[in-house]
Amino acid sequence: MLFFGRKEILHRLGGHIRSGPFQMVRSNFNGLIRFEFLYRTLCLLVFIPLLNYVERLLLLVNRTGNIAAYNVLDALKNPLTWIVLALLAASMAFFASVEQYGLISILHGAYSGDKVSASEAFANGLDLAVNFSRPRNALMLFYFLVVYPFSQLLDSSSITRFIAVPGFIREHFTKYPSAGVAATALSALLFWVGMRWCYILPLMVIEDRDFMDARRKSAMYTRGREGVFLLLLVLQWLVRMMLLFAACFATLVGALALIILWLEPGTDLMRVATEENVIMLFLSALTVFGWFTEPIVRAVILSRYYVLSRQFGEEVPFYKKEWHFHHREWMRIAMIVLCAVVMFFSVPLRYRQFKTILRGNAGDVLIMAHRGYSAKAPENTIPAFREAYKAGATAIELDVQMTRDGQIVVLHDDSLKRTTGVNKHIWEVDYDEIKDLDNGSFFSEEYAGTHIPTLEEAIHYCKGKLYINIEIKRTGHDEGIEDRVVQIIRDNDFQEDCDVTSQDYETLAYIYERYPDILLAYTSVIGIGNVEQLEAVDILSIQETFATYDTVEAMHRAGKKVFVWTVNEEATMERLIGLGVDAILTNDPVLGRSVIDQHHGLYDIYMRIHQILYYMT
Repeated sequence: MLFFGRKEILHRLGGHIRSGPFQMVRSNFNGLIRFEFLYRTLCLLVFIPLLNYVERLLLLVNRTGNIAAYNVLDALKNPLTWIVLALLAASMAFFASVEQYGLISILHGAYSGDKVSASEAFANGLDLAVNFSRPRNALMLFYFLVVYPFSQLLDSSSITRFIAVPGFIREHFTKYPSAGVAATALSALLFWVGMRWCYILPLMVIEDRDFMDARRKSAMYTRGREGVFLLLLVLQWLVRMMLLFAACFATLVGALALIILWLEPGTDLMRVATEENVIMLFLSALTVFGWFTEPIVRAVILSRYYVLSRQFGEEVPFYKKEWHFHHREWMRIAMIVLCAVVMFFSVPLRYRQFKTILRGNAGDVLIMAHRGYSAKAPENTIPAFREAYKAGATAIELDVQMTRDGQIVVLHDDSLKRTTGVNKHIWEVDYDEIKDLDNGSFFSEEYAGTHIPTLEEAIHYCKGKLYINIEIKRTGHDEGIEDRVVQIIRDNDFQEDCDVTSQDYETLAYIYERYPDILLAYTSVIGIGNVEQLEAVDILSIQETFATYDTVEAMHRAGKKVFVWTVNEEATMERLIGLGVDAILTNDPVLGRSVIDQHHGLYDIYMRIHQILYYMT
C-alpha cells in the first residue's frame, strides 16, 4: 500500500486522528460490517470450494477416485502429494490473510480519517495478500496456520477457525497425562509467540515491511511487560463488549415484554419467559455478538500499535487509496468469471446443506457409546454396555479379537496386560485360560472379577436394547475371524441390529463377497474424494475432522451411511447433527443424549438456524 506522510495527513485532517479502538470501529462501522459479510459470503461460496478443488488435486496426482485408510500411505509416498498439500496450505493462508489485511485497511483508514468501503477493503486485502506471498514471507504460512488459530489470541478467521486438533488425538491428552502436559505447554508457547508477534500484520500492512522485519519489530514492541499490558487491555475491551452486550440484551428483553403486554394485555410474562425461550433469545443475540469480537480485538491491537510507534518516536504512514493490479479490465472479468463458475457449483450444494439442516434429523442420529460407557465401567465389558444403555445411548461400539482356539472375545488391545495384568497376546491363549481373568480391577475395585465377554454374550445383552458396531481388530494371527464373527451374528439373528467394521478394507471385501446380508462399515481417519464408490462399504466411519457435508451427502445419495468418531464436545455434536450424520461415537453418551433431547420446539428451530449461521461467522 502507498500512504501519505504524517504531516500531509495532519494538515489534511486539521490534526484530527481517530486512534481509539471504539473510535476506529464506530467511524466506519458500516464499512466494517459490510466487509465482514462480503468476505464471509465469498468464503462460504468461493474460497472454501476452491480449497476443496485443490484438495481434489490429491486424487488426480495419485490417480485414484478416493483417499482413505487403505491407500493413504501410498499417497504420502508420492512427492506430488506433498506439493499439493503445500499448495493447499498456501491457499488457506492466502484466503485468511485477505480478511486480516482488509480489516486492518478499514481500521487504519478510520485512524486516518478516511471512509474505506467494503469493496475497497477487499481489494486492499487481495492486493496485499498477493504482494506478501513472496518467498521471503514464507513464514506467514506458519503464522496463519499454526500461531494464529492455536494461540487463541484472536478469534480465528473464517478459514483458519476450521483448523483444530483432531478428537482422537485430544483423547490421548486425557488418557496419557504426559501428553496432556506437553499439549498444554505447546499451547502456552504458541500463545506467547502470538503475543510477541501480535503487531506483525499492522507493521506489514501499514509500514510495508516483510515478515521477518515485522517479526523483529513486533518482538521489540512487546518486550518486558508490554505483552501482559496488551493482554489486559484486550480483556478489558472484551469485558466492555460483554457489558454492552448485556445492556443491549436487557433492552431487547424489556422491549419484547412491552410489545407482548401491548398486544396481549394481562399476559403472564413468567409463562412466556420460559428457560427455553430465554436461552434461545440469548444464544441468538450471542451469535450476532460474535461477529464483532475479532474486529474489536484487532482494533485494540492496532490502537496500541499507534501508541507504541509514538513512544518509539516513529512516524506512522497514513492510509491512501490506490490503484490495484486487479483493476485491469481483463483481470476483473477473469475474477468475476472464476467466482461465477465456482458459485455455479457451490451454491446448489450449500442450498441442499442448509435445507438438510432446516429439515432436522436429530431424532434419527444414533448415540453410540465408544467401548460402552467406558467412563463409568471397564471398557468393552457387559457393565460398560449396561451403563451405556442406562445413560440413554442407542448403540455401542465394541472391539473383537480371536483367541488361539477360535473364540471371538470383546477386547481392544491385542495384549491382555493393560486390562488383566497378564503379559500375553490374545492369539497366544485359549478362551478357557482367560475366561475367569479379572478384567475390571484396572478400572476400579468396584468391578473386580469382571470378565472378558465373548461376542455372543454381548449380543445376548444388547438384543432388543442397543445397536452394535462390531469392530474387527486384525492381529495377523486371526485367520478365519471374519467367518466366525458372521456366524455368531447369524446364529443370534442379529443382522438387522449391527454392522461389522474394520480399518482393514480387505477384511470388509472378504465379508462383502461371501455374506451380502451383513452391513459393513469402513473405519478411516481420512476420507477424500468419492468414498461412496468403495464397493465393500455400506457405512463410512470417519474421524470428525473429515466429516463434511459433501461427504455425507455423497454417501446418502449412494444409499449409504456415515458414522463419526470420537466426539466428546457439544458444539461438534451439534455441527454433525446439522450435517445429517447417522451416528455419533462418543465417550460421553450422557452428553450425546442431552444434545439429542434438546432438539425440540423453539430450541430446535434455533439450533438449526444457528448451524447455518455457523458457516457465516
